Amino acid sequence: MKRSLVFFMIIISMFTGSAYAQGKVEGNALRLKGALFFGSLRTDLEKRNFYGDIVGLEYNQDWQNNRGMTLINDLGFDYFHSLNAGILSNVFLGLHLNRFTRGYEWNSYYASGIGIKEGDYRLLYSDINLGFTLSPSSNFRILPKYVIRSMSQSFEGNYLGIGGPSYLGQDTKTTSGTSGLVGVGFEFDLNDRATLFADFLLFGPFLLNSSGTYNSEQFRVYNNGIGFNYANGGYTFYSEKISVGGSIVVLPKLRLFVSFERENMTAKSKSPVALSFAGDNLDRVGTLMEFVSATAAHDITLSGVKFGVTYDLNL
Repeated sequence: MKRSLVFFMIIISMFTGSAYAQGKVEGNALRLKGALFFGSLRTDLEKRNFYGDIVGLEYNQDWQNNRGMTLINDLGFDYFHSLNAGILSNVFLGLHLNRFTRGYEWNSYYASGIGIKEGDYRLLYSDINLGFTLSPSSNFRILPKYVIRSMSQSFEGNYLGIGGPSYLGQDTKTTSGTSGLVGVGFEFDLNDRATLFADFLLFGPFLLNSSGTYNSEQFRVYNNGIGFNYANGGYTFYSEKISVGGSIVVLPKLRLFVSFERENMTAKSKSPVALSFAGDNLDRVGTLMEFVSATAAHDITLSGVKFGVTYDLNL
C-alpha cells in the first residue's frame, strides 16, 4: 500500500489539493469543520475473534452490518497563523474528532451446531494536527503535517450456540492507543470558488512511539461445562490513508465538500498475558491461540464517502 500511496500522491499533486485546508486561508483564521461519513468499517477484532474460536473447531462467518452512516466525523477546527515568508504561507494547528458505531451480526458453525452471534462496537479517535503550508504558486499549496492520533475501541458480544454442545457466551474486548503519524496534503484551486484536494497519512509511528492497552475476556457456559479466555497487554498501531475530493464556496467563508476515503489502521497487541481454561483446567492449545490472535497484525479498515462543511472565522 505504501507504493500505491506514493504513486497516488505524485499523480494527485499534479492536479489536486489538501483535505485539511480545503481552500485558501486569508490571514489568521480559525476554520471550523464537521462531516458525515457513509461507508464500511471492519475492525481488527473480527479477525482476532475468528482465530480465537478456530481452535475449538468453530468457524465464524464474516461480520455483517459493516456499512452505515456516521454523524460525528472530522468534527473540529484548524487554526492558521499567517507568516507570508516567501512560499511559507502559514502554520496550522488543529483538532479533529471521529466516532463510529456498528451493530455487528454473524453466524458460526461447529461440528454439530450453529452459533448465533451479535455485538455492539464503537471506534473513537482524535487527531491533533501540526503543520505548515507551502505555496509554490498562487493556486497550488502543499501541507506537510505531523499527526498525534489517540484511538480506542470497545466491543460487547453475546453468543448463543445451538447443538451439541449448546452454550451461552459473552465477549468483551477493549483497545486504546496513541501514535505519531506523518502525512501530507495538497490543494489546487480551479477558480475562486472551487478547490480540488487530497490528503495522505504516509507512515508511523514517528517521534511518538505507538503505545496503548489491549484487553479481551470471553466467557461461555456450556451444557457440559464452562470456558474462559483471557488476554491483556500492550497495543500498538499505525495508519495509512488516502482521501481525495473537492470543495466549493456556497456563501462567503462557508464551503461544502465531498471526499472519497480509504484508511487502514494496522494494529496488534504487544507482550500480552494470555490464558484459556476449559472448566478448571488450563487449555494449552487454547492459550497459545489466544496469544497468537492477540499479537497478529490486523487492519481496522474504513472506506466510504464523506460529506461536510467548513466555516472560516477571521481573527
